[in-house]
Amino acid sequence: MYFEGQWMKYKDGGLYSGEWDSNQRSGNGTLQEAQGQTYLGNWHNNKRHEQGKQYYKDGSRYDGNWHNDKRHGQGELRCGDGSIFDGQWKNDVFHGFGMHISPSGMYFEGQWINGKPSEMAVKIVIKGASPRDAQSDQPFTIEIETHDANGNLVKDNGRKLELTAGVKYAPVTATPQSSIDLTSDDGVEDRLIPTELGYDLFPYPICNDTAFFEMYLKECEEEEPDPTVKGKAKPKERVKEEDTESGKDDQASIDGSLVEERKEYPRVATVTVEDGTVTVPSLFFAPPPPNYKPFAVPEEETPPTPVDRSKSRAAPGRRSEASINARTASKLSKRSSFEEKGVRAGEYVISVRDITQPPFLGFCLEPAYLIVRLLPSAAKKAKAAKKPKERGQRRVSVW
Repeated sequence: MYFEGQWMKYKDGGLYSGEWDSNQRSGNGTLQEAQGQTYLGNWHNNKRHEQGKQYYKDGSRYDGNWHNDKRHGQGELRCGDGSIFDGQWKNDVFHGFGMHISPSGMYFEGQWINGKPSEMAVKIVIKGASPRDAQSDQPFTIEIETHDANGNLVKDNGRKLELTAGVKYAPVTATPQSSIDLTSDDGVEDRLIPTELGYDLFPYPICNDTAFFEMYLKECEEEEPDPTVKGKAKPKERVKEEDTESGKDDQASIDGSLVEERKEYPRVATVTVEDGTVTVPSLFFAPPPPNYKPFAVPEEETPPTPVDRSKSRAAPGRRSEASINARTASKLSKRSSFEEKGVRAGEYVISVRDITQPPFLGFCLEPAYLIVRLLPSAAKKAKAAKKPKERGQRRVSVW
């Protein structure tokens, strides 16, 4: 240690320049520590005291009051990661009224106790009962809140939430009665959404783009075949001739522009919580992407009426067994293809997760889930009532 006048150099490389009292740092002075930290301000008995500024080696900076070498009283801390706390301190931690601003943009203003907010959100809550009924042709709204462990609203601000949807995942393998295999899609396991519901979700598109929804409804109305009118559906003009020649006319005749362009849907944008709440309006489930079949598989068909094989040929006016099966398979193919065009009725799950980065005070909220029972539109119900039931075929849900 070397002392001269008002400055002193320590053995560890530190350097002090300032006032002294009884051979101790006292009054105004600056200490440059060997570890890279610097303090400028008042001292008392070799300890930081009253007003002073501390520069830390990680880029953080504190400007405020000190007591007995600890941050105490009013002060502002600007951290190297971009977070800010401006408010009251006690024994080197946040205590009293203050505001904390996270690098993510989230902030909390209110009372702090021993370094933590007096009100701390721990979970996300979707208001309303679950399951909830909704119609496929009517957008719906959900309201989201942030709650503490006792179920009270916590007025978070700036927290980022992500809204996704899916259907209950139930792996189905091919059977002699069905060629559908949900596990045949490469990487399907990597796309599953884990939940706390006891099962994973297979992602399903959910949107709140009203322009897209109106276009979807319009195309469905234009292209849906009327069950009361007999005859084949007229192929759309955009169908390519080579597809028709290769036997693909059944699928092409019912595919519209939404199906052809259905590579990427407008997703629900990340929502931001204000005063502990956020409302997400105009939600709807989009048509399924191409080859998306986690809904239903054909059950074993009821055998057709046996044909008397003792006869050398079919009786006049009757079709052979092969002809009946071929026609039935064609109808099922067309109906299945058309049902892929629209949104299937059934249960869907909406998931809301905290994606605030970095997590506020290092903690992410528990996610919330809403089960939506999607009902057919009134128009489809009316058409279904008029449509005669086909015998020998029915579809069963796999989930």
